[in-house]
Amino acid sequence: MTSPTSPTTPRRSHTKSRTGCAMCKRRHIRCDETLPQCKNCTKYSCRCPYQDLPENGHRELIATKANLMWTSEIKAEIRSWQQIGRSSFPSLCFFPAIPFEKISLEDLRLIHHVASISTELSASNSSNFTIWVRQVPLFLEIGATYNFVMHSLLALSASHLAWLTGCSLTANIAFEHRGVALKGLHEAIGSFLRENSDAVLAASLLLSWQATEWLVGTEAALHTFLINFRRDWTRLMHGTSSIIDAMQPWKDESRFEDFIVEKSTFPTAPPSPDTPLNYPKHTDLDALQLASLQLRKLEAYVKNDIEGTEAVAQLINFVEGLRRLSPSHTTTQRFDMLDPLRTWLLWLPVRYVQQAQMPLSTFVVLAYYYTIALIVEPLFPEIGAAYFGSLSLNPIEEIARRLVSLNACETSQEDFQTALNFMAYPMDMAYKFRIRMGLVLPERVALLRQVIFAHHARAMARSMS
Repeated sequence: MTSPTSPTTPRRSHTKSRTGCAMCKRRHIRCDETLPQCKNCTKYSCRCPYQDLPENGHRELIATKANLMWTSEIKAEIRSWQQIGRSSFPSLCFFPAIPFEKISLEDLRLIHHVASISTELSASNSSNFTIWVRQVPLFLEIGATYNFVMHSLLALSASHLAWLTGCSLTANIAFEHRGVALKGLHEAIGSFLRENSDAVLAASLLLSWQATEWLVGTEAALHTFLINFRRDWTRLMHGTSSIIDAMQPWKDESRFEDFIVEKSTFPTAPPSPDTPLNYPKHTDLDALQLASLQLRKLEAYVKNDIEGTEAVAQLINFVEGLRRLSPSHTTTQRFDMLDPLRTWLLWLPVRYVQQAQMPLSTFVVLAYYYTIALIVEPLFPEIGAAYFGSLSLNPIEEIARRLVSLNACETSQEDFQTALNFMAYPMDMAYKFRIRMGLVLPERVALLRQVIFAHHARAMARSMS
């Protein structure tokens, strides 16, 4: 018998989970609070009580626990929006205005996130280095009138925050907004008119950019969702192409005229997700090999920049993986192979451009990320690779224009000459992509190419002398 005075093993303490599921509380185990099915309930193959929460309670719990990168300054600013009914962000100054007092704090945080990025990058004249930031003011303005457009934008904002934080609950918020947006988009397409055509196209574009989805749940549920998403995304791209066709009679009046002009970059038909495809052409594989060689040179150029070195190494591994592409890879598998590049193109440029003093080498690294989107287009025509290629044209050319402008002020610095020399490859690939897609080469871009290749020729002459 143990003596009352004999030492006993202390009870192991743990942090209480006040909002854990009822099943974990009954078992007296810590709940990870993953919605809609916590990991413990998944482990024990039982239905999680989270799944029985009413819709409002479910959403409130997600909103409370999701990491939306709140700060005291952001909270105060949003409270001010609700009190005075307006914002100081230029991207939110339009009529009719967004009714801030009728919107939840969570959604206002998502609006604040994209509006603040837009304002910051516009102030530094850098929004054109990204795929989506320069369009944010227009999306917000259209979203003030059409809810399904606003939900599409809020989904994009939440997806970006989920990528920054790695928070699965924030990703769930994005997922919910996408669902509402898709439902509203389908209804709007059913009553498609000239008056709502820009709104329909805006939502289609926003949703098509969100090719990488975040979803927390069981492995089987995730697998099923991803299969459905790949199919739905391809259908969405096909639908967007049809919308653009319908808008041709009034394309000059549309605020998305550039996208309508580049309609050739959208897939024309949704293929079966498991259809085997042809073997890649030798010329396309040769282009991948050349891209690898160029990236190796770039890796040596950025060797003193840790972040730049990691970014280039990541891109090299991606390109090397694509060289293993074969006819046995189905459309679904090819979608997965291309998926990392879509994610990088959406989010990495924003992170780099937000740096207080972006190094010259970072400009070049960004340009090469966009260039790889142009290179892989012939390998993945059936899943809309050309679409992301066309979105990459403007950032490549804007980066080249910025470097040329900076060089004009600092002609004696060798760093600028080296950066411009590295831009010859992206500009050449951009030109070839335009030719392949039948896109017009603007005069200002043609002049920019001449300047870049003149620098490149001088650099080659110096290296040979």
